[in-house]
Amino acid sequence: MRLAIAGILLAAAASTASAGPTLRFGLTGALSDQAAPEQHELGPTVAIGERIGPILAELDYAYLSFMDTETGANGMQRVGLNVKADVIRNLNPHCRHRWMACTRGSSFYVEGGIAERYGQWHLDAIQRQPADSDREREYHVGFGIELDNRLSPWRYGWQVGLRFAFASHDPMTEATCRTDGTCMPVPNQRSIDRAVLLEWTFLIGH
Repeated sequence: MRLAIAGILLAAAASTASAGPTLRFGLTGALSDQAAPEQHELGPTVAIGERIGPILAELDYAYLSFMDTETGANGMQRVGLNVKADVIRNLNPHCRHRWMACTRGSSFYVEGGIAERYGQWHLDAIQRQPADSDREREYHVGFGIELDNRLSPWRYGWQVGLRFAFASHDPMTEATCRTDGTCMPVPNQRSIDRAVLLEWTFLIGH
């Protein structure tokens, strides 16, 4: 019993020792996006968070229409909450180079979260996406790698990750006309828009 309590206390101490704030900044862009297939989604992104052991909770922001002005007046922006977890963490304990310090680290992480997109893509002179609103809820999962300089307790490095996003498709209303000339509005069937985004960011923090 005493050994179990001691183990729990040691694990809590280790998590507290590795706790602290983080900052990421870099670029994000869509490799594909069903909601905006012709648009060039690329722009800056920044995230601030708090790490507790292998878990990192973040608030992130991205300006997705930095390279494409075919949007509304305020562009296309995304604000979200994200949770990452280090699945594999390698601290390279063995020195391979005689004259270099053994301070390298690498991680493989998974992530999941929720975000809100603000703005509308102008697909052409008439069509907008989302069609009836300038806000859209997005859910995502992803994974990536981190390479850093393990200058304890800090990490300085960079991350590359893939994010798979899912959002409810906002159907546009179409008109169907009968042979007598009368037309009735009929909404398209609601579906799910999928997107694959690539993130490349610098990391400063614990």
